[in-house]
Amino acid sequence: MTPPEFLQPGPTDHNPLGLDYRAPMPRPKIQGKVIDLHCHLLAARYAPAWFAAADHYGIHAFATMGPLEEAVRLQRDWPGRLHFITVPKFWDPPADFFEDWMRRLEAFYNLGSRIVKFHMAPGTMAARNIRFDSPQLRPLFKEAVARKMILMSHVGDPELWYQTHYTDTKTYGTRDDHYRMWADVLAEYTPHVPWLGAHLGGNPEDLPRLQGLLDRFPNLWLDTSATRWIVREVSKRREEAREFVIRNQDRLIFGSDQLSLDNRDFDFFASRFWALRKLWETAHVGPVNIVDPDLPADQQPTLRGLALPDEVLQKLYRDNALKLMSKVGAGFEP
Repeated sequence: MTPPEFLQPGPTDHNPLGLDYRAPMPRPKIQGKVIDLHCHLLAARYAPAWFAAADHYGIHAFATMGPLEEAVRLQRDWPGRLHFITVPKFWDPPADFFEDWMRRLEAFYNLGSRIVKFHMAPGTMAARNIRFDSPQLRPLFKEAVARKMILMSHVGDPELWYQTHYTDTKTYGTRDDHYRMWADVLAEYTPHVPWLGAHLGGNPEDLPRLQGLLDRFPNLWLDTSATRWIVREVSKRREEAREFVIRNQDRLIFGSDQLSLDNRDFDFFASRFWALRKLWETAHVGPVNIVDPDLPADQQPTLRGLALPDEVLQKLYRDNALKLMSKVGAGFEP
């Protein structure tokens, strides 16, 4: 099976179109600095290339999930540009995983963190034998709420994964089960603190489901992170998605889900910013600039930009993040 022509010239999976990611791009049409409230800057050594790409694409501040051990240096070297999201040690977890998570919550909090992340993707729940209703999580929820922290979660995964990776429902459960479980904790905790649902609530394929959750839980917010996934699914339902974003313009927050690794450079980070800015700001229609491994080579997605109004972009890119964080006394000033 021959890949389509647009996939053949590109040297890497993040630039099959052969784009010049260093070419000028107009700054976003907003007042103030753009905030990315969902990313994974994992170490200080990745920061120069990361911030070079961010500066080129007009993105200033980030809420990042990374190791506690890297936080102090990152905070020192890039003042006012990072907010740390409290996460456990998922890689090489200690024997006392939950106790260590509690210690990390306190340490992150002392560094200024006011967001705590609970990763409840189907694969994570199966691998770690952990769910929202696991009794070991109750002390963590209690402590986070007592500290008035934003609760953040990854629930669900791409629908394509449910059809391929998660077909063993005895092991992974079903999407309906996962969202009933999430609704239960939303009902318990959102009267007390805000909740941020990552990756458009983990189900951009079902916007009516997300609308139902937003209508039911007024203290629920959604971020727009996970570039390949969001670009694919939002573009696929462009008109419905545009209406959804405009309707919920006060509850949606920009995120990229950038992940730094040793083999990721300026062009890799730039590829995500390029795609997301084209998606939200423009009416661009064309092949996606990142190879999508969830689809065959001859079925790669098309990016269809939403061309959001300037007042919606202002909220998506900046105002909503600041409004949410102000609820817990946080911000991005040095």
